[in-house]
Amino acid sequence: MPNYVEIYFGSIEDRGRVADQVSSALGIPFAPSDKPYADYLGRTDDLALDFKVGHELEDDAGIPFEAMPYVLTVRDFQRGQLDEPAARKMFAELEGLGYRPMYLVRGLQEILQFSD
Repeated sequence: MPNYVEIYFGSIEDRGRVADQVSSALGIPFAPSDKPYADYLGRTDDLALDFKVGHELEDDAGIPFEAMPYVLTVRDFQRGQLDEPAARKMFAELEGLGYRPMYLVRGLQEILQFSD
């Protein structure tokens, strides 16, 4: 089982604007990154956040990955004790911004989906 969870979501906004919106909604500053796994990086005392625009996943197991170009990876420094609870709170914050579709997954298995 991976030691991280991911929030996949779609938006019609431009990627810099989405990064700013996510950063503001979560209250966590993001810095641009040149890492292959993240376009922006954020950090709290307990969590590392990787925000990336684009991925190579295809729709799978009923999850429309192709419609969700944005991915926020949430990792904690306690080996998976804090990542899911924190990600669930972040999911709720991002849900309010109107991003659709939106899924919270661990190891590509759905944990939570936004529903109207």
